[in-house]
Amino acid sequence: MNNRFPPMQHRSMRAAEMRLGRRRLLARIGAVALLVSAPGLFGRSEALGAAAADPETFVTEVGDQVLTILDDASLDDAGKIAHLKTLLDEYADLDLLAKLILGRHWRTATADQRDAYVDAFRQLVMTTMADRLHQYGGQTFEVVGSQTINDRDSIVKSKIVQPSGAPPIAVDWRLRKSDTGYAIIDVIAEGVSLVVSQRSEVNDIVAKQGMDGLIRTMRDRVSKRDAIELPTDKAG
Repeated sequence: MNNRFPPMQHRSMRAAEMRLGRRRLLARIGAVALLVSAPGLFGRSEALGAAAADPETFVTEVGDQVLTILDDASLDDAGKIAHLKTLLDEYADLDLLAKLILGRHWRTATADQRDAYVDAFRQLVMTTMADRLHQYGGQTFEVVGSQTINDRDSIVKSKIVQPSGAPPIAVDWRLRKSDTGYAIIDVIAEGVSLVVSQRSEVNDIVAKQGMDGLIRTMRDRVSKRDAIELPTDKAG
């Protein structure tokens, strides 16, 4: 008896397996990239950005700050998250990141939906970072070069080095220069853009459930995570 799948079905299954493997790889890389790049992710770092003489220096200095926190044995998980949150608040524009990922749907969302979405996004970023904190296992990163794209944008090439001796992971950082310094506008891990991949997921959810469904989905993901209790800026 021939148990082989028909050629078309086999190719379809193989393609699905490749997509799943790609998502898993991206998730693993993203866990490290989010932690390593957190303070500069789509941020406006006026102090750091202005001090950095070039894109490579900027990426190196941003990453070094995060790794210093992650490697600090005197901090427990809650302490590390509190310090990372401080860096995010100082150097990151999470509202802009949320808007970039939502893409074209930002224009059609109501003001209330935008506010609810951004609020849910900020909560999801923090709970995701807390969750991924445990996936950090001593990885380091090394800047290996850069490339000018145009007058404003450049690509800084790096590799994430695994302490296990596994092959390093290639991560490119797209930077944009403004009057206030440099800002990271995308992270491309093993050729896959993190912003584009997240935008694709958002598009799928909005297409099936609408903006309100997207907001519910994000809130559900926050509530289902057994994350560390995070510091809050709200008084009272």
